[in-house]
Amino acid sequence: MVQFEELKLKLEGLKPEIDDLSDALGLSAIKSEIQQLENRAAEPGFYDDIEKSQKILKRTSDLNAKVDNFNSLVDKYEDTLTLIELGDEEEDLSLLEEAESEVAKVEEILEKQRLQT
Repeated sequence: MVQFEELKLKLEGLKPEIDDLSDALGLSAIKSEIQQLENRAAEPGFYDDIEKSQKILKRTSDLNAKVDNFNSLVDKYEDTLTLIELGDEEEDLSLLEEAESEVAKVEEILEKQRLQT
């Protein structure tokens, strides 16, 4: 159906922006840093210096939050794409309003994360 196909094109147009956000966040570097910090936290005597250990745990938490936020955006994108495809296959116009709402949410989340970056 035309309405779902137009919506799908609109959503797929956001994919390059999501990929750019991943690059802007430096997700691969963040994941590497998280691994290094977690390895340090697993070392014997890590908690002997409370102040230092708290800083490392805080940094790990902050980085994990960035990764989780981005992953939730990707999940929302994929779920919305599935919804649109389902509505199109079933020719179910009752899903159109929900699909439009979900595309708007993806755009909103993407914009919010872009501004935070």
